[in-house]
Amino acid sequence: MVKLANPLYTEWILEAIQKVKKQKQRPSEERICHAVCASHGLDKKTVSEQLELSVQDGSILKVTNKGLASYKDPDNPGRFSSVKPGTLPKSVKGSRGASNELRNVDWNKLLRRAIEGLQEPNGSSLKNIEKYLRSQNDLASIFNNPVFQQRLRLGAKRAVNNGRLLKDGPQYRVNYGNLDSKGTPKYSSAFPASLPPVSLLPHEKDQVSVENEGKSRCENKIQINDYSSFPLVLYEVDLL
Repeated sequence: MVKLANPLYTEWILEAIQKVKKQKQRPSEERICHAVCASHGLDKKTVSEQLELSVQDGSILKVTNKGLASYKDPDNPGRFSSVKPGTLPKSVKGSRGASNELRNVDWNKLLRRAIEGLQEPNGSSLKNIEKYLRSQNDLASIFNNPVFQQRLRLGAKRAVNNGRLLKDGPQYRVNYGNLDSKGTPKYSSAFPASLPPVSLLPHEKDQVSVENEGKSRCENKIQINDYSSFPLVLYEVDLL
């Protein structure tokens, strides 16, 4: 029986690889083990074993350059030197080649296609999703791949982390909300409490100035008329 890597541990290892790269360091086995142990409390032996299993099933790429081994995310390899076929063990060559065939697969689209096709109101389990995809004739080249199941599980895990899918227990549902990768709304449905000041164009400023000047003249005329009529009123009252 072939032992497969734990998808959760593989995800932790991929996170550790990205963390090490952000620190401008080479993602070596030692650094990866240290990062996973510090973040999740796994022992170094377990992390090292899961790292090797992830390399064998193609979930993680192992690259050797000048005798130093580095590890890459196959979905985001970045710049790395090509690996010579002779540098890989015979037991790894087959799985590595099989994984390369699935490198360009859009797992988000496949997962959504399966969940929408199943039309299960409470969501679909990963087992049912896999069965549905295996029933699609146009996907034969994908589900016949020996690492299909492993990559599907990893793809579902990433889709949940990215907000593409919602998970409730073992059930997966498509997230149709306008959410970004962090799960927050992309657009607000309400107007902001205060709007920023509006800058007027030159011709608009001139127009406002003319309007204000005309308004001021009208007010002056009204005041003159009002004051001019005031003595007349007093005069009429005195006569009475």
